Amino acid sequence: MKYYTSTTEFNCGIDLHARQMYVCVMDRQGKKRVHTNVKDNDFSFFLKLIEPYKHDLTVCCECMFGWYWLADACQAAGLTFVLAHALYVKAIHGGKNKNDRVDSEKLTHLLRSNLIPPAYVYPADKRPLRALLRQRIFYVWRRSELLARIHSHQLAHNRIPARQTRRTRDPWEEQLLGAEDHPLRQIALKNDLAMIRHFDQQIFALEEELQRQTKKVAGREYALLQSVPGIGENLGLTILYEIGDVARFPTVKDFLSYCRLVKGTVASAGKIKGLRGAKLGNPYLRWAFGEAAVIAKRDHFRIRPLAQRLEEQMNGNKFKANTVIAIKLARAVYFMLKNKTVFDPERLVAVLARN
Repeated sequence: MKYYTSTTEFNCGIDLHARQMYVCVMDRQGKKRVHTNVKDNDFSFFLKLIEPYKHDLTVCCECMFGWYWLADACQAAGLTFVLAHALYVKAIHGGKNKNDRVDSEKLTHLLRSNLIPPAYVYPADKRPLRALLRQRIFYVWRRSELLARIHSHQLAHNRIPARQTRRTRDPWEEQLLGAEDHPLRQIALKNDLAMIRHFDQQIFALEEELQRQTKKVAGREYALLQSVPGIGENLGLTILYEIGDVARFPTVKDFLSYCRLVKGTVASAGKIKGLRGAKLGNPYLRWAFGEAAVIAKRDHFRIRPLAQRLEEQMNGNKFKANTVIAIKLARAVYFMLKNKTVFDPERLVAVLARN
């Protein structure tokens, strides 16, 4: 766990909520200078409270759903802002009583004691593109649920599910509706098909806009990612925007940990008691590299036999074998983006052959 080192004379911890924030300002000696609630998240009133201290002040809040505006407002006001990793902070401090007043004070104590585990503040100018990408992923997942719903409906009535088509769904829809004889079930089926068509249109429009914007701002990195087996246009977008600046990861181990591809261990007296930290990191990157591993294993003629050998070594456990391939792909992506080099398939094959 890494910690942020505060160098300012005054430190401010904020317990942030949707409609209010509890502010605590302390000096280096731990003396409280401000400790009050700010209603309606009035930032101008907050600036008045910290006016005597803002010349040498660090502001900190936990990473929760509403921190974007506070980070941007602090940056605009020339204040040093630190985003605290909420799960790590929870592991550090505890107490019998918990409320907004206590939480803001504890956060300030941790900040002035250099015990704040920092989270990454994603650049404000890149957030809209990432938000658009996550919206696309959300639509894709909802569409998959509808497709799975139709598939299960066909199996429930002992029908062989019709083969799905993406670019043109007309033959697929005609076959589904032609096999359904009950009028009420036809209505339900038409509703699902209409929603799928709507998702198709929105997803296609989002993909066009994302690729157009990406070619303007990160065309080279986007092209490099698409040279990796299993990573196409859409997975490349996910990986590119969820990583952000690859330089924020000092080592490849930090990157793999952020991608949720490795777990932490719990050890005591020299014995490993178990694993932990499976949900620490970026779920979108874990999903993207998992998908890339499955596609690479299916489509790449050199990776397929090596993946099959991995499965045999792991007693037929496909999930573990796919995770190994995902880790190797993630390592390759890290060094490619860091060194600005294209993918080398021979190196990947050689690494997989040694496993």
